[in-house]
Amino acid sequence: MQAATELARQYDAHYAARDSAGMAALYAADGILVSPGGPIIRGRVALTADYSKRFTSGAKGHAIKVLEVHVQGTGGYGLSEFSVSTPAAYGLLQRVHGTIVSVYQHDPDGWHLGLVIPTVPARRR
Repeated sequence: MQAATELARQYDAHYAARDSAGMAALYAADGILVSPGGPIIRGRVALTADYSKRFTSGAKGHAIKVLEVHVQGTGGYGLSEFSVSTPAAYGLLQRVHGTIVSVYQHDPDGWHLGLVIPTVPARRR
């Protein structure tokens, strides 16, 4: 739980600093992000580019709350809740809330995100 909470804290801090390379460094070298509305992003180079694009679009204010963590082998997985402000119509921001499934792996240089799958509930009309 301590490692997952620390990764979440660093994630939010790098997001606030708009630090794309720092975001990518939280992932394993071959880490994967399954984007909720788009492609599967693999590896730190692609992750850096994806986070740069998010920050350029105006996304900000990311907050993660780790709910539970489970050990599995030399790694584990966890469930979290998140919120983030994303661009909406007319230059406004909308607050989006969702959940994250994260797979953690321990590398020689510490804990990293091996796989991150965020989900956002469909909006009701």
